[in-house]
Amino acid sequence: MNLRRLGLRRSVPLPSGHPMIGQECLYCKLPICAGDRTTLIPNPDSREPAWLDGKVCHWICVRNSLNRRRQAEVPPNATRRFLELQAAYQPGCNRGARYTSEADFILKNGRAFEKSPSSDRVRMGRPRECFRNAANLALRKPDLYTYVEGYAVNKWVPIRPAAHAWCIDPQNFVVDPTWDEGTEYFGVVFRHDYLRRILKGKRDYGLIANHEMDYPLVTGEHRVDEALISSW
Repeated sequence: MNLRRLGLRRSVPLPSGHPMIGQECLYCKLPICAGDRTTLIPNPDSREPAWLDGKVCHWICVRNSLNRRRQAEVPPNATRRFLELQAAYQPGCNRGARYTSEADFILKNGRAFEKSPSSDRVRMGRPRECFRNAANLALRKPDLYTYVEGYAVNKWVPIRPAAHAWCIDPQNFVVDPTWDEGTEYFGVVFRHDYLRRILKGKRDYGLIANHEMDYPLVTGEHRVDEALISSW
């Protein structure tokens, strides 16, 4: 398994006085010492390339633990059930919004997708940059791939589904340029012209959690039929 693709990065040997020294390793429970190589286990909801809210552990501990265990079994419809819970308990983004939350938007406009064992492999993008990777693939080859946003499960870190982006091919199978280990995909399919137009006016990638434009899809400011492909 490529640990870097999960966003795990090995530090250089820690110098004396480093703030991690003395913290407890998440795996072996021993203190971090000067000279150790470490990594951080991220918060699964984080989209940042590094996690200040992660848990520190010895690099050799996390490598041995993850490489030793088999990929976890993910229950069927895990992502849909997660979104249903999120939609039920998340408050609305603001009064008058068309949808109560991002999860509600995805549930009402999305569907489940599957990977095909025979799908062509694509060049993998940068770890932890799924929105950028999928958008670039769809815009670079619009005749072959269509952009999708939603939630999915990484079988190596099956704590819970995470916000994710991927593409689909002409047969509607998942083509994921970020995760080799993805499963239980559930999301909404975007029109190429909407993807291209919105990304021109944003600094960040991602169309549903679009805080720069005050969540126009969730509030109803942007029409769904102009943004999404609703028939397959």
